[in-house]
Amino acid sequence: MGKKTKVFLIAVVCFVAILGVSIALLVKYANRIIESELEKRLGKNFSIERIDLRWGSVEAVGVALKNRQGKEVVKVGNLLVKADFMGLLRKQYIISSVTVKDPYLFVEIDKKGNIVNPALPPELSPEQAAAKKAQEKAAAKKPPEQAMPPITIKKIEVVNGSVDYLDEKTPVRPVLLKVRDIGLVVHDVSVPFADRFSRFTMSAAIPGKLSTGTLKSDGRIKIKTKDMDLKATLRNLDVTPLKPYFEKESPVDVTKGFLDLDLTVKVASEKLHAPGTAVLKQLEFRSGPGMSAKFMGAPLSLVAAFLKNSNNEIPLNFVIEGDLNNPKFDIKENAMHRISIALAEKLGLPIKGIPEAATGIGAKAAHGVESSVKGIGQGLKKLFKGQ
Repeated sequence: MGKKTKVFLIAVVCFVAILGVSIALLVKYANRIIESELEKRLGKNFSIERIDLRWGSVEAVGVALKNRQGKEVVKVGNLLVKADFMGLLRKQYIISSVTVKDPYLFVEIDKKGNIVNPALPPELSPEQAAAKKAQEKAAAKKPPEQAMPPITIKKIEVVNGSVDYLDEKTPVRPVLLKVRDIGLVVHDVSVPFADRFSRFTMSAAIPGKLSTGTLKSDGRIKIKTKDMDLKATLRNLDVTPLKPYFEKESPVDVTKGFLDLDLTVKVASEKLHAPGTAVLKQLEFRSGPGMSAKFMGAPLSLVAAFLKNSNNEIPLNFVIEGDLNNPKFDIKENAMHRISIALAEKLGLPIKGIPEAATGIGAKAAHGVESSVKGIGQGLKKLFKGQ
């Protein structure tokens, strides 16, 4: 081997060594810079175990966000982002996949219906979001400037997700709904959000005392405008943890019951239209005798008699409708209202037979008490005559 060759090889080795050390230092300090920037934006309650930068991917491990009381409201076991370098050749910014493993989210709704957990950073508050939207509209009127191309995410996948949903906006007591084993896959998402649909599939489990409900959904959603078309199915949901939603001030106590649900949801221009079918199964009650006890606004004795004659099932058809832009519109309350009306119709009761307190119908429910009582009596008479 000649002298010049040895010098060349030594130079190459030195160059590779220096390059390796430089990359290692770059990764080390890039981790600190990213962590520092995230902590600056999300506050001292944000923490992350480590960030690993590799060729074509970024991995974050042990991401957590606590509220002021020290409770973890957001947690991610592992976040992996993979880039698509071929997109750079086409002058496109493409992320081939984002995988989120073992995420946890705690959502708390106060008595006024406001989200108090997780608390949003000031720059993400509704007021700031509205101001930013106004700025974007004003900027749209100006001559277009050369901007960076949007980032396209080909696939977002959530694996083994969990959500705890604490709803304090209930008339009797708060409801804690747990959703587990969440699996979600979304295809083709652009940032900023584009005016196009992204397809998704989702599955989850909802554990209860008597059974574990299964939820499945698939369809498409336009994140920018909230337009969506989807189908959802729910099977064997234990209704006993949901008693505060339909108990109201009624003395009835549901000791057993399950719900099957099929829903077709369409949202266009923030208007919701969702026809569905529900089946209440194996309902059992513990309450005192008499007509005062009611289930979802209907006399308990009538509900029990219907279950006795129909293999312990009550199939119902209903339609959920409303304006998502209306702050007074509540999907949960609207759904219970519609199901209550469907139950009344199934039992042969006039809508006026369902009390206002139970369904929120308003003046229609309060009108004509005498005819309501008469209608209930006729419904009972008709039912027991058929036995």
